[in-house]
Amino acid sequence: MTGSDVAIIGGGIIGTSAAAYLAEAGRSVVLYERANLAAASSGRNSGVLQHPFDVHFVPLHEASLALYRELSEADDGFALPAGPAGLMLVSLDEAAVTTAASALARDWPELAPAVLPPELATALEPALAEGVAACRVETGYPVAPSAATLAFARRAERAGARLLIGTEATPVVESGRVAGVRLGNGDLVTSGQVLIAAGPWTPALIPGWSQDPFISSLWGVVVSTSLPGRPTHVLEELGIDSQDFRDGRMFSLVSVGENTSVGSTFLNYEPDPARLAPEILGRARSFVPGLANGPIESVRACARPITRDGRPVIGALPEMDGLFVCAGHGPWGISTGPASSRLVADQMLELDAERVEYTPARVLRT
Repeated sequence: MTGSDVAIIGGGIIGTSAAAYLAEAGRSVVLYERANLAAASSGRNSGVLQHPFDVHFVPLHEASLALYRELSEADDGFALPAGPAGLMLVSLDEAAVTTAASALARDWPELAPAVLPPELATALEPALAEGVAACRVETGYPVAPSAATLAFARRAERAGARLLIGTEATPVVESGRVAGVRLGNGDLVTSGQVLIAAGPWTPALIPGWSQDPFISSLWGVVVSTSLPGRPTHVLEELGIDSQDFRDGRMFSLVSVGENTSVGSTFLNYEPDPARLAPEILGRARSFVPGLANGPIESVRACARPITRDGRPVIGALPEMDGLFVCAGHGPWGISTGPASSRLVADQMLELDAERVEYTPARVLRT
């Protein structure tokens, strides 16, 4: 097989967008994906781009929205809504909602947080149960889960990148320098640079990381259903962004077109999605009673890549010339992926080589 300037391992939102940016810059690019494009969290998420309420992720999210807007204007298969649908953080505890709104107003005033007592919340979203209060914030762009990844893949191919689906690849490092990738059949394909964008499977591909993985999996399960009178807002249980709960389950709901996705779980083990589906809908019915009659049309699970310090890992790996990584975005991969891959692509193109905010070197110090 012919070599390339750049090999990318991973066909999610990071890998496909990086392939597009690098190919458009004139690099010969081959992307290797062992399963299918958007096979993991990039295609099995709830389907919303939203503010992450985290200082490490917000700049990436804001830059990603601009890149998604650009993608939407150039690809008929991906549509970014003109404005946010709005996010309602819901709770049966109105006092907790008021407290949360005050904190959001202090930290993120641009989101215009507003307290909605139960009567106002149900007036705005009639699907909500009586007694549910909400804090509404100006964020939340519903999108079909895999649409952005597939659109970036098409963009990459238009720019000349080759996408090899169903092909496993592992980076080869010799004497501190990338030599290329080793395919599943044993062949070595030469490449001047290798980008690992394999989500929670990234540590297994980086020499020395598998013994003490800096990235682990946090599993999410989402149920797809149909819901008459489905909410127009994105709904999330208050406190879901903190993930500070004992059973690993909290309510979320996103509607895109005719489909409604209901979650969420945050589990440190691979679950049985079919077994969890009734539990997920059962919790959700306390917030949206109409879900009691909603059929389970499908269930999907994904492993979100979580780093030990809660920040993504983006950039060149120390003492491994030509090897780069972009992973560890947790539940915010789809909301921050394009800007993250733009950063690492610029480093690979030597346009922004001095950026160290998300440097992998910190992994060695943790």
